[in-house]
Amino acid sequence: MPVRKVNKEEVVTEALKLFRSRGYHKTTMAEIGAACGLLKGSIYHYFASKEELMIAVLEFLREYYRVNVFAIAYNDKRSAMSRLKELGTHSMDIFIRGEGACLMGNIASETIDVVPEFHPHIKSFFDDWTDALVYIYRSHYSPKAALFFARETICAIEGAALMMRIYKDPDFLRKANDMILKKFESATKEALIQQQEQ
Repeated sequence: MPVRKVNKEEVVTEALKLFRSRGYHKTTMAEIGAACGLLKGSIYHYFASKEELMIAVLEFLREYYRVNVFAIAYNDKRSAMSRLKELGTHSMDIFIRGEGACLMGNIASETIDVVPEFHPHIKSFFDDWTDALVYIYRSHYSPKAALFFARETICAIEGAALMMRIYKDPDFLRKANDMILKKFESATKEALIQQQEQ
């Protein structure tokens, strides 16, 4: 029996914190249970395995980002530039505060070859992110170019997040975000010039 009553979402939240700080392989179910205030072994009443719990964490993160971050891209009442800027700023804040975005990249790196069950969940997150960026970039680029720039943006952000962690310097993320915005601003100006010439 648990020391205190918790729900599955609380278990997922505590697991997220531990997976983020310790990684998947170094985190034990006993540690997650203790963080939730559960007696030893009680965590298995909520999740049958660490793999099942990790999948719940990945899906929790995906839904959080879909609703709170990626949805920004689809607000057609705002300019493409303002949506890209807010999407970048919001993502950057989450990365800097360590609330889970890096976890997707970290878990992918740690488990991609050893826990294949995680792959579709991680891929779905990056597909959602790509789709959001493609939606913005389609305002100025062909579908093929929009996909290229969306993937380039994600690579720049993920690389900057890694450098931020290595050097403990959030300026890597800020500079990557600025570079992305400047590139898009340049494309916006070019599109306006082309419209005026027609």
